[in-house]
Amino acid sequence: MAKRSKAGNENHYKTLVDSLPNPILIHVEGKVVYANDVILEFTGFSKEEIIGKDLADLLIDPVDTQNSRSLYDLFINPALTEEEIEIRTPNRRVVLKTFLLRNKRIRYEGQDAVMSILHDITELKSLEKYVLSKVIETEEKERKRFAADLHDDLGPTLSSAKIRLGLLENSKDPDRFAEDLQKCKELLTESIGKMRIIANNLMPRLIENYGLEAALNQFMKTMHQEGIFEIEFISNLDGQRFSKQVELHFYRIICELINNTIKHSGASRAIVKLNFSKNVLRVCYTDNGKGYNVETLDLKSTGMGIGNILQRVKLVGGTIDFNKKDGKTEVEICKEIEPGDRFEG
Repeated sequence: MAKRSKAGNENHYKTLVDSLPNPILIHVEGKVVYANDVILEFTGFSKEEIIGKDLADLLIDPVDTQNSRSLYDLFINPALTEEEIEIRTPNRRVVLKTFLLRNKRIRYEGQDAVMSILHDITELKSLEKYVLSKVIETEEKERKRFAADLHDDLGPTLSSAKIRLGLLENSKDPDRFAEDLQKCKELLTESIGKMRIIANNLMPRLIENYGLEAALNQFMKTMHQEGIFEIEFISNLDGQRFSKQVELHFYRIICELINNTIKHSGASRAIVKLNFSKNVLRVCYTDNGKGYNVETLDLKSTGMGIGNILQRVKLVGGTIDFNKKDGKTEVEICKEIEPGDRFEG
């Protein structure tokens, strides 16, 4: 078989590069010597206009000249292996795209050259910004709920204790004094219990140290001890751990479901089933309250904490269903556990 000529190799190489979906430039000492078809489409220049063009002229940013110089420095740097950049081309002034720039030293037509390959990550960056905005939005909701818990739950109890203590100052009746003192003790005990619940909701340290199952066990034990709510917790995890993000989101979701039950359903008892089987983490939640009206439930609603629950389910990459079962609403949340969702101790 005859050996392919050097010219044939270069032509074959150019054909291969032209077929790639990434914009590619080859330049020598800042001058463009080759551009594939994708670069031509992106810039709007013809091949005659771009070949021989100085990179400094090609990368002009009509809005930000300082950025133009930075781009030029990055493109001509043969040692650059990877850099995230933004480009606004002269003929498309309002189009701003984000690329991952990779440079590679090559020999081109007998000269030392740099091949610059651009990977369009505009959509990925937009998605990252969207996810970040939703994370921030969820955190803001958590802060508002924390403030509401302090103001609506703990605040009135402490105010009542303060009033009772004020009455003790002028109390001359020993029996009344003893009664007010006992009431103060009860109110302070109640406040301590509420504070523990609020603090645990804010930063469940057990999750980090022992996992989702242990944190939920402790939370429900506290609820029961304080006489706030009765919860039956059934789990087959047996110490199985997942990533911090998965565990924390599932913990918050379950706490939100319980919080909804206490505030809105009129229930006195709930059942939480936590199951991990066939690589799927599943939560089934029901209570003996009035439940949700599944037929009219608006999943875009932000009422009764539903919006917060939906947001967390979305962030963790799970699914949620509201089903009627024995006249009650059962909430089922599922998350397929992927390699990145595993616990790394």
